[in-house]
Amino acid sequence: MNKIEPTRHLAATLYPLLGLEKTRYRFRLLKVLEQVPQDNNKSIRIQRWADRLWREELRCPVYPTTRFDGTGFLIPDGSSPPVGHTVEITDVPDKVYHIEVTDKTFEVTIEEAVGSERELVCRMLERPFTDIFQAFEDKFWRSDWTLFFRQVPENEGVERDIINAYRGLKFGIVLLQDGGIHLAADIRTKYVSKKSLQEYTEEEKQNILQKHLDLTIRADERAYFLRDNNAVKIPCRYTGNTDKTINEYTFNLPEKTIYEYYCSRYPNITVHPKEAAILVQDRAKETSIAVPISRLFPIFTTEYEGIRKCSIRSQMAPDERVNTISTFLNELSDVKYEDISVSIQQSYLKKERTIFIPPRLEFGKGEIHKPFPKGSVPPKTNQLFDKLIMGWASSKLATLYRNGAYHNEPIPNLILLYPSILERDTRETFVRDLQDEIKQQTGQSPQIVQQRAYQIGRHERRGSSLLRMLAEVRSSNFKSLAIIVLWDKFLETVHGELKEALSPVLSQCVTERVVWNIARKHNSQLAASQLQNLALAVSTEAGIQPWVIADPLHHDLHIGIDLLFGKVGYHFLYGTGGRLIQQHFGNSTVRGRMHEGIKKPELRKRLEETIRSIVQDGHQIKSIIIHRDGRWWLSESLALQETVARLKKEGILPEDFRCAVVEIRKSHLPVRLFTVVEENSREFLQNTLFGTYLILDSQRIILTTTGRPGAWDSSRGKTANNLLLEVVETIGNFNIQEIAEDAYYLTHLNWNAPNIEIALPVTIRWTDLALRETFHPEIEEEDEEELQEIESDDLDDTILNKEEANL
Repeated sequence: MNKIEPTRHLAATLYPLLGLEKTRYRFRLLKVLEQVPQDNNKSIRIQRWADRLWREELRCPVYPTTRFDGTGFLIPDGSSPPVGHTVEITDVPDKVYHIEVTDKTFEVTIEEAVGSERELVCRMLERPFTDIFQAFEDKFWRSDWTLFFRQVPENEGVERDIINAYRGLKFGIVLLQDGGIHLAADIRTKYVSKKSLQEYTEEEKQNILQKHLDLTIRADERAYFLRDNNAVKIPCRYTGNTDKTINEYTFNLPEKTIYEYYCSRYPNITVHPKEAAILVQDRAKETSIAVPISRLFPIFTTEYEGIRKCSIRSQMAPDERVNTISTFLNELSDVKYEDISVSIQQSYLKKERTIFIPPRLEFGKGEIHKPFPKGSVPPKTNQLFDKLIMGWASSKLATLYRNGAYHNEPIPNLILLYPSILERDTRETFVRDLQDEIKQQTGQSPQIVQQRAYQIGRHERRGSSLLRMLAEVRSSNFKSLAIIVLWDKFLETVHGELKEALSPVLSQCVTERVVWNIARKHNSQLAASQLQNLALAVSTEAGIQPWVIADPLHHDLHIGIDLLFGKVGYHFLYGTGGRLIQQHFGNSTVRGRMHEGIKKPELRKRLEETIRSIVQDGHQIKSIIIHRDGRWWLSESLALQETVARLKKEGILPEDFRCAVVEIRKSHLPVRLFTVVEENSREFLQNTLFGTYLILDSQRIILTTTGRPGAWDSSRGKTANNLLLEVVETIGNFNIQEIAEDAYYLTHLNWNAPNIEIALPVTIRWTDLALRETFHPEIEEEDEEELQEIESDDLDDTILNKEEANL
């Protein structure tokens, strides 16, 4: 009997919502009564007002709109205050603006909605699901607007676990290009200490809770605590001590002590009148409040040892993940949008497999590394297709060893700087192994001309000894390359500071922990990978290109733009496969409450000068793709339009020139992609193959740039992480599939980690790394990825009254 070949399809955690067909959605217009200044900062200013209206005033979704004359906002009509109600906002710098609720409303279907109106529809449809979860406060607690965790931890009763593991459902509404409305859903796991802050010793606070309590760490980078008031649990960050007990600290609700408040509001919670009152800041708040120290429980990330030993792992096999999602969805019965009954189809989305084939790569000696050496491409439903692509990915280094680098610059003399705690035998073994690996990859034998130890200790966490040494290195070893072993207890700011202090001397950093593992080889497989990646990082820092993309991309020029700490970074990639690279920095940004935008003159100048120089060097530019890590603002759009108009007028760009701006987001919709394998009348799930994608509509696509079949969330594999690519501006016509394929190709230029599928295209990754290595933090700024979680947070007050929201 012939064995039937298993077939493969694409699946996604998208669940159809039934009952909403032909539904009309009603919006109400809010209008700004005064004239708003027409400057470069207007778009950021208007978004800031929308955020404030959303979080603090109306507590319902608010989106700017250009549908009507003047500056306005849209809100769901059902959440609207009375007509004529006004909200005052002070801005620019002290003028009062009045935002009025008008009598103007309008209705749209999903098909009729445009731009942010579609997003508003999604927020309106999320509300019924949030309301149901919030009504079950005995079963779930809210982490943010669309993320709910079970009240009971998964490992309840497991005494050997030192942390509680909570499973939660993150959800959202997704509109697919065929018009179908789906609930996107995925599982999140949060790890919370079983001990309160009060129970930790001073030594444990210094070691285990350093990232939670160290006020020298920027506030937005401190780890979270969970303020656990039984049914009400609120993530917050430590901001200081009050030096008072909860029986001494008072607040105005009316005036009472924290102890009195807890005794009356939470009679089932035991707090002691003499325990400390600690200052914390909720994630979406700007002011600190005082709370009992016994109600603060540290939230840990995966680097904490206790998580690795926990009986509940964040990684889940595909079938377990889908089954867990189903247990949450089963709670969502009797869902209604207004008076319309909505049901969730429990079966996830399944369709034909869509995968980008990896690019051909060129190494030294003209060697072309192909995913399909024999030329023919097997069907994407076939196991052989996966096997050949995995073989191609795992043999990049073998091809490099065999043929050498595509572009082999000479490696300068090396200087090793290391913490005094690093033992001599460990250091010598590390140096020898690194020299051997670099020789294997490049054919060059690098010389280490200096090895210098710097001081460490409690007063050296800011790296003062190392920074003094770097000044000497910069002045006397200008043409060298410094390899810096970072002491494990340095503050996170040290890395950026030392790169800035050493510039323009080349440098490559490696942590003490990695050096120790490379030399001791306690985990030999990990040590080999770390050594290979470090050697590649040193080589590429010296200007070596291990390989390049052999064939042209769909578009002539790719530009990566990112912002960090008020600085602007750019990467321009052009030529065949983007092998020619320019890197630039800028200093001029405009700042919003939690956003940054680039001033029009700065962006226009950089685009004009660089595009002009590229064309003058003989490279024709007919199409440009801009990758923006974060939001694309009106000031940036105006800069682009003026640049294109001017360069067309000068004949630098052709009349049929095309350009698309793509926002690339790491944190976005809770959609997990996977592969459905059908074999012998049964069906099971696997991790996706990297290159898998799902088109949502003509402007948005989900791209999986990581993942290995059969290795879903395992310690040996790579969890498939998705990017959301959204086209937010175009000049001319574009194909979202071609835009995504170029972005996928550009992930394969992440040279220093060939055995790991890096999620981001190098346009974004290189720009982000360059900014972090060149500039150290000067101001407190929200991380863009975290911003995705808080943009729709704190929208409802049905569970918490005003007192509870503060405590």
